[in-house]
Amino acid sequence: MKKTGLTILTAAVCLALAVVVCAAAQKGLPRISIQELKGMIDKGTPVMIIDVQPKEIYAKGHIKGAISLPASSRIKLEDVWDFPYDRMIVTYCDCGPGETDSTDAAEQLIKFGYDNVKVLADPSIKGWIAAKYPLEKK
Repeated sequence: MKKTGLTILTAAVCLALAVVVCAAAQKGLPRISIQELKGMIDKGTPVMIIDVQPKEIYAKGHIKGAISLPASSRIKLEDVWDFPYDRMIVTYCDCGPGETDSTDAAEQLIKFGYDNVKVLADPSIKGWIAAKYPLEKK
């Protein structure tokens, strides 16, 4: 009986997580592929790249030119007040499908009036690394 209860609880937790991931992925925020972002960088298209991973992960390697803005429950205006309004902003994390942290950061940026915000689509930074695109360390 205990084993059955644990199995049902495990299934319920898995279902709840799947719902959260799907909801995040379907928020309607535009996505950009790693190939599209790399092409923009190669062409010299102005783009602001925001890495929302923890600072220690950012320091180990991030997309060249990305700035660190670790995911938090609330981005403060003073964190972004000098971000340009006239260029695309791309947020990324290592969250997997749904890009939860980068999606949350993108939504907050949109609330501050940035209207050209995209999320780097899954596989995000993992795909960037797998493609052997340039990283920098700080």
